[in-house]
Parts: sequence; C-alpha cells; structure tokens
Amino acid sequence: MTTSPNVIPLMTQLTIAIIVDNPKRDLRGLTLLSHELVKRGARVLLVPMYQQGYDLPLLAPDIVIVNYARDNNRALLETYKHLNYRIAVLDTEGGVLSEDGADSTINWAKNINITGLGSLIDYYCFWGSEVYKAFHEYSGIDNKALAVTGCPRYDLCCVPWSAVLSYKRKDFILVNTNFSAINPQFTKSAEDESRIFKQLGWDEAYIDSLFDALKAVFPKYLDTIEHIAQSFPDRIIQIRPHPFENPSIYVTRFSNLKNIIIDGDGDIFDTISASSCIVHLNCGSSVDALRLNKLPISLEYLNNDCLRNHAPLPSKLSCQALSREMLVHLLTDIPQTTARFDFKKAFSEIEHWYYLNDGKAAARIADFLMSPSNFSAKISQTSYCLSIKGGRSKTSLPQLAKGMVGMLLGSKMASFLTGLLISSRSHKNIDLLFVKELLARFIQLDDKKPVRIQYAKNPYSHASMSTIDISKAQK
Repeated sequence: MTTSPNVIPLMTQLTIAIIVDNPKRDLRGLTLLSHELVKRGARVLLVPMYQQGYDLPLLAPDIVIVNYARDNNRALLETYKHLNYRIAVLDTEGGVLSEDGADSTINWAKNINITGLGSLIDYYCFWGSEVYKAFHEYSGIDNKALAVTGCPRYDLCCVPWSAVLSYKRKDFILVNTNFSAINPQFTKSAEDESRIFKQLGWDEAYIDSLFDALKAVFPKYLDTIEHIAQSFPDRIIQIRPHPFENPSIYVTRFSNLKNIIIDGDGDIFDTISASSCIVHLNCGSSVDALRLNKLPISLEYLNNDCLRNHAPLPSKLSCQALSREMLVHLLTDIPQTTARFDFKKAFSEIEHWYYLNDGKAAARIADFLMSPSNFSAKISQTSYCLSIKGGRSKTSLPQLAKGMVGMLLGSKMASFLTGLLISSRSHKNIDLLFVKELLARFIQLDDKKPVRIQYAKNPYSHASMSTIDISKAQK
C-alpha cells in the first residue's frame, strides 16, 4: 500500500473514530460513549460501518474503535495499522455466548491468536470478566491492552441515562423472537446463513444440528404465540422480531389475531421498559429485561439441549415456563409472578458476562482509551488512494466507483446512491438530527457543556461525508 504525503501531525487532542454497526441497536450507547470522550477533550467521529474504509483514510483518527475483529474485516484493520491508527475493539455483539463452537470464550480467544488478528489490536474492551479471562490466557494480546469495561448501551438501563427511554405504548406482553438464522432479513435463505456461519469457522456438523433444531422448534414457537393471544384476548401481545429477522412470516401468520402487533421499530430498551414482561426462547434480550427490572419468561418446554447449549445463559436467568399451562399461569398475574421472581439470583448468573450495572461503562471506556499512555508519538496518516479503494488493497469495480463518487461528491452522497441500489444498506446510515438531539439530552443530564456536531467534510472536495464529527463547542 502507498499513502499520500498528506500527513496529519499529532495534536494534544485525540481524534477517536467509532464504527457504528447497527444504528438501531448501537447508536444510543455509542452516542453516550461519544459524550464521555468529548467531555474528556477528544474529537469523536461516528462512522457508519459500510463507510469506514472510504472515510477514515481521509480523516486520519488517532484511534479507531471497531465493532469486532474477524477475518472479514481484516483488510480494513490492516489498512488502519498501516496508516498508524491505533485499533480498539468494542464488540457490539456479545454477552450471551455458547459453551461450544467458534464463539465460546476459549475458542474465540484462541482464534484471535491463531489467525494473527491479535497483532493488529492495541486495546480490547470487554463486556465482562469471563471473556477477559479467556483473552488474557489464550489471545496473545498484551494484558495491558485488555480492560473489563462493560458495554455502553447497557448504561441506558441506569439512572441518569434511563431518562431518555420512552415508548408509544405500555403494559403489553412482549414476545422477542430470535430466529434470524432460519428466517433471515438480509440474506436469501437459511442455507445462505448456514454457509456464512461455516465460513466464519463454525464446525459444519455443529451448525447443521443447530439449524435443524431451530427449524424444528420454530413452528411450535409460532403456535405458542397464537395460544398466548387466544388465552389473553384483552391483552396486547407485541412481537418484536430480531433486527436481522424477516418479519413477514409473523405478519402473515397472525393477521387474523387483532391483539397481536408486530413491531420491531425503535430501540429495544424503550420497548422492554414499557412492557409488562418479555417472553422468549434463548434470547439475549432476557439480559436487557433483567437490567431493566422486567420479568423474562423462557419457553423452556420448547427448548432442547442443542439450543440451550448454544446460548445457555438466557434460560438460567429467566423464569422458566415448563409447560404451556404453566406459561398461561405465569402470564395471568404478571405483577405477582414478577414479585416472586428472584432477581438477585438471576443477576448472579450474568455477573461474569456483563460488568457492573452502574451506568458507567462508557465512562470506563473513555478513561481507558484516553489514559496518558495513549498519547503516543504515532503520526496518523491520510491516503486518498486508499479512500477511493474503500480502505482495501484489493478492491472491486463497484467499490472503486463508490470511492470516486465519494471523493468528488462526498461519501454522504455516495452512501445515498448506494442505498438506492441496495436498500438493505440504508438502515446503516446515521441520522445527524437524532444524534444531535440525543447528545443534547445526555448533556442536559450531565455536564451542561455544549458540543459542536456536523457531518465531517471531505478534505479534497469539502463535500459532506457520512461520518458525524463531534467536538467541544468553541468558546
């Protein structure tokens, strides 16, 4: 790779880029992290995941907080390393891990070492101590680069940040579905999803067994939802499909049941906070419910060893419905069922996976990344060439075309045009107004100090980029 001679000298103010994978799921927590970083004097760049390779080579941050480190983003990580950007990993998926398979803690850490990805990582922030321990022992990453911080989106479950939670309805039974593997929204079929799992390193026999188990239980899950709706005709039953799940099957199946609403819009914390309880099967949203002091009910009578072992935690921390009759009994008087539930015991099941429920994960991450030792003499570099190529040494003609449009008209326009061609990409864009309003709420709840927020500008054409640029307001 070659870089342009345009080199940005090190300044006392750190520029920290944050990759935003799924705005619907991640943006509020990462906006809170932005607030904590800016409060400490950093300039923050909120970067849509699919735009990072085009935007970051032009913006030259000191640190890039990536949403994961895997083989499928290795080329980007290598580019950032080549341009002297320090790489921090803050996984936006995690917490509920399987006991077997590629994402068990030990296998995950070993894979980071074996694949050499660990050599690209300067800092790693963990949701909880269990994954930290595995990385400390097996990843090969220097222990000084590892920190247990918690995940910032869970800060929204705690005062004062929970004040931003709101929802359009209340007191409904929330059913969270978790079948994106066999009912995918963004791939063509379950077979395509299976191939992706296997390409990511999962054992073929394990994935085949898992998909067979999901396919067997899915019709029974649908029957259970129908039974709940028929048993409680005066209660609203809201189905919230997984963000990567196709909702059309639920719309078709339950079109004749007037008390069922299929609604996956908005942030899940808003939805859970307004619900009476959540019903699920091996779904990580059970942790979200627990942190919001809402009752999670597991459809344990539908479970089996394969599914339970793949994601063992949700069952352990939930009120278990061992039969359909028991489920109806639990839902008949939800306040009484909630009062009987042992929340303290349930929290003990997650303490090794999810760090302190204190609303300070974003602050811990900011303190870790902005410690004096991180103000090193490294000089981050820009590269127009790599920006046009989408941050990769090898690129396709469509990527080159997008890069050229981005260089001339700005990546915001290039992203808009891409969204017209690939509609599934449009949901990855970041809404400036949403971030501005949310930041204003966080500032109001905290230090009352205003910030400057705008779309970043392309240094070549001065056109607007997809990345949102946040810093302290000028006096």
